[in-house]
Amino acid sequence: MSTFLELVQQLHTQSGAAGAAPTTVVGQTGEDGRMVDWIQEADNYIQNHWLNWKFLWNQVSLSTATGVVSLSPPTDLNFWDFKTFKLNDPSVVGAIDEPLGFLEHDSVKWLIRDNSQDQPSRIILMPDNSIEFEPVPDAVYTIKADYFRAPTLLAANTDVSLIPETFHPAILGYGLMLYANYENAPEIMAQGQRTFGLFMPRLENHQLPNQRFSRYQSTGSFFDVSASGDLDSAGGFAVGNI
Repeated sequence: MSTFLELVQQLHTQSGAAGAAPTTVVGQTGEDGRMVDWIQEADNYIQNHWLNWKFLWNQVSLSTATGVVSLSPPTDLNFWDFKTFKLNDPSVVGAIDEPLGFLEHDSVKWLIRDNSQDQPSRIILMPDNSIEFEPVPDAVYTIKADYFRAPTLLAANTDVSLIPETFHPAILGYGLMLYANYENAPEIMAQGQRTFGLFMPRLENHQLPNQRFSRYQSTGSFFDVSASGDLDSAGGFAVGNI
């Protein structure tokens, strides 16, 4: 596991910066302060590169209140996976989860809403990411849904990126690129591009919902698997160089 401080120290070492590596990420100025900023920026860039990274995925279980039309979102929510909303009636023994319809406020804002109290059949996503029910809940129900968290900034020495540890070199590689851009150091830029170019595709392959078949690297060549490709003789999709 690479902590925030350890990544900064690795950046210091691999960039060949003068002097001793920082012993803390707090209160740094000058070059050490830039090292801290570059690692933070690199981690934040990668976390924000895709909204639906698997490492940002989470689930929530919320309870409605009788007569209350809305529920607040989780504090770390970035966006809802609207296809996953389900309702369960905890007062019914053995009740199964029932899918809920989903609409955005903008598509129904001119319509007259059903304000009667009954078991909700759909939810409406409001502009502030809260959800409202239609009809208004007539009892306490359990609402379950998947969502994706907002990226978390590294701040303290022992903070660990949400990015899985195996792929932390991607953070370091991007940090080296930021360092090289500032210092006008082409050899460090090439080093950072190699590291980032190796680990970023692996991270995407592992942490995007593509069943791990989107990107491969073998002896310097890249391969794509496309669902629109031709079937080979074994019944699988054909793979080709790009």
